[in-house]
Amino acid sequence: MQTSNTIVVLLATFLFFSCKTEKKEIVEVEKFQFAAPEEVGMIADSLAKIDALVMGYVEAKKYPGAVTLIAKDGKIIYESEVGWSDSTRTEPYRKDHLFRMASMTKPLVSVAAMQLVEAGKLKLDDPVGKYIPSFNETEVLTDFNPVDTTWTSTTTTNIPTVKQLLTHTAGVPYGFMNPPVNGAILTKHGIPDLSTHLPITIEETASKLGDLPLMHEPGAKWMYGLNTDVLGRVVEVASGMKLDAYIRENITEPIGAEMFDFYFKDSLTQKLTKVFLTGQDGTVVQAPDNMGPFYIPNYPTEGAKTYLSGGSGMTGTARDYFLFCQAMLNDGKLGKAQLLKPETAQAMHKPQLDTITFPWGTGSFGHGFHVAKGETSRPDGTYSWGGAFSTTFWIDPTNEIVFIQLRQVLQSPYNQEIDGKLEELVYSAFSE
Repeated sequence: MQTSNTIVVLLATFLFFSCKTEKKEIVEVEKFQFAAPEEVGMIADSLAKIDALVMGYVEAKKYPGAVTLIAKDGKIIYESEVGWSDSTRTEPYRKDHLFRMASMTKPLVSVAAMQLVEAGKLKLDDPVGKYIPSFNETEVLTDFNPVDTTWTSTTTTNIPTVKQLLTHTAGVPYGFMNPPVNGAILTKHGIPDLSTHLPITIEETASKLGDLPLMHEPGAKWMYGLNTDVLGRVVEVASGMKLDAYIRENITEPIGAEMFDFYFKDSLTQKLTKVFLTGQDGTVVQAPDNMGPFYIPNYPTEGAKTYLSGGSGMTGTARDYFLFCQAMLNDGKLGKAQLLKPETAQAMHKPQLDTITFPWGTGSFGHGFHVAKGETSRPDGTYSWGGAFSTTFWIDPTNEIVFIQLRQVLQSPYNQEIDGKLEELVYSAFSE
C-alpha cells in the first residue's frame, strides 16, 4: 500500500510541475510575439542599417549607444543593442538595461488621468484647485527682476483645468525652457524639473507651483512645462493612492511590464545605464556623480526615492515600454488588460488644442502625446514623445508600427538629427 501511495504522490507531483511549466510557456508567448520583417511586409536588410547608423554616432562619440525596438502588427520585428553603457566601453548595452525614461513618463500619467475620468473621479473641466488648493487663485507673471529674483504678477482671468494640464496649456513652466526667469524662480523655491534623489514629494512641489506665477493666461497658448507633474498630484488626490502605486496597479502590472517603475532597489544599480553629457567639443562624457543641487545620475536606485514626478520619474526597459505602446495602439487593450475604453484611448492621440497653435512644428498635441501632421516621413496621426535623456518613441496607427529607441545623453544636441534619419530608414524598409 505504501508503494502505491508513493507512486500516486510522484505522479501528482509530475503532473503539477508539468502544468506549471506549460502555463509559463503560454504566458511568455502571449506577452511578446516575434516575426521576421518579411512576414509583415518589411525588409530586414533595410532595418539592419539602423545598427550602422547608431554605430556611426558611437564612433563619432556623439552617443554612447542605443537600444532599439521596432514592432509591426503587434510583433517585435527588430531589436538591437549598439554601443556601451559606460565610458570605458566595458559594459555593452543590453535589452534588459534600465533606462531613465524622463518625459516618456508623461503618456502613462496622462492615461492614469483618463482612467479616472472614465471612473467618474475626475473631469477634464475640473479646476486644478479642486485637488490642489493653492491653484484656486492663480496669477500670471508680468515682470521679473533677475537681480533679486523677485517678480510682479496679476490675477488670471481663468483658473487652470485638468484638460489644460494634459495639453500643456495651463501655463505651468519648466525651468530649463527659460533658465534666467523660470529656472531662477523654480530653483529659489526648491522645485526640480526632473526626478530627484532629494527627500521631497510631489505633494509639496505641486502646492508650491500653485503659489508661483504662471507664464501665461490658462488656455491661451501651448507651453511645455511641469503640467504633468501637477497632473500626477491630481491623480494621487482623485484616486487616493500614491502615483507609483496607482500606475503599478492600473497600468504596468496589468500589461505585464515587470521592470518599469519610478524607483528600484539599490541592488539594481548594476542594471541602470550610465548618464552622459555632451561636452563643449560635441562629444559625450559620462556624467559626474553630482549633477547639481537637485540631481544625481543614479536617482532611480539611490537616494530618498520619494519624489514621484509625473513628468519625468519613470525608468524601465525598451520591451516594457513597448507593452504600453502596443496597448495604446490596440485602443487601450493588451491581452486581457483593458486600460481604457477604445474611444478614450483614441481621443488621447487626436489634436486637442482647438485654436491654439502648437509651436514645435506642423503637428498638434493631444492628451499627453504629440500628434503628427504634414511631416516628411511619419504619416498624419502618428503620435509620439521623447525624454530628456534622449529617449524617443512613436506609434503609427496607419502602419501599425511601434518604434522605440533608448539613449542616455542628457538633452543631446543630435536628437533631432538622428531621429529624422531613423524615420527615413524605417519608412524606406517597406517592401514594394
